[in-house]
Amino acid sequence: MIQTAATLSIIVPTFNRRALLEGCLSALSGQTFTDFEVIVAVDGSTDGTVAVLESIKRRSPYHLEVLALPHGGRSQARNAAIKAARGAVLVFCDDDVTFERETLARHAAFHEVFKDSVAIGAVRYTDGTLEFPAAPSWVNLTGMNSSVSRSAALSVGGFDEALHGWGGEDLEFGIRLAKAGLKFKRLEGAPATHHAPRVRDPAKARSAGYQAVMIAKKHGARVAVQLGVDQRVLSAKGLYLNPVGDLLLRGTSDYAFERAYLEGARAAWRELEG
Repeated sequence: MIQTAATLSIIVPTFNRRALLEGCLSALSGQTFTDFEVIVAVDGSTDGTVAVLESIKRRSPYHLEVLALPHGGRSQARNAAIKAARGAVLVFCDDDVTFERETLARHAAFHEVFKDSVAIGAVRYTDGTLEFPAAPSWVNLTGMNSSVSRSAALSVGGFDEALHGWGGEDLEFGIRLAKAGLKFKRLEGAPATHHAPRVRDPAKARSAGYQAVMIAKKHGARVAVQLGVDQRVLSAKGLYLNPVGDLLLRGTSDYAFERAYLEGARAAWRELEG
């Protein structure tokens, strides 16, 4: 069977999360919009993901493309999927995310109207937290429920494969889309569920702080301020997040997160200046 071009290409990077991935793909089977393909970029998984995907592929109602890649990180995985995509519009869906039945229909309709825009959909966490910014910008771009034309993604060079740690590769992609003139808009009526609580993990925060400095180094002082890693901003945070000034936050997830983000950013600046 010859696979013809689809309207949407769903980009799903995955690494050793086979069970969550199966739930993600199952939800895509129930979409009311059917002119789509799914490209799963397996980022060097060692948990049998590829074998399971080949089994799913044989019975899937949609075209499923499986890319078995060496482990290189999410940016590399997404870029491989973008290159393999046949759809005019790319929809980003992480492996621990499920879409509602109308989600893909909403993404398709959005790009019929807004040709030079990025769609930012709502994301609901399992603890009930809802993320859906009133006025989205590049800082809100994630791989959980967003879409952009494939031509725009290719024109800015895809994701930065030099960003290997947790956090930041998606919003850095968003910065370049914004510089190319794309607008960021809310995608109404298309929620997705992220199958995890919205935990403020210090380890991830430390990585995000480090990544933010690398992104700021690439994009300049204004981005450094927006990401909270300008050196003057960090100095002010350091005064606040100390044994005297943090009495209200110490012991909370907010304190641990902010402190770890600060430490990650400082480590990155020391590395760059050393």
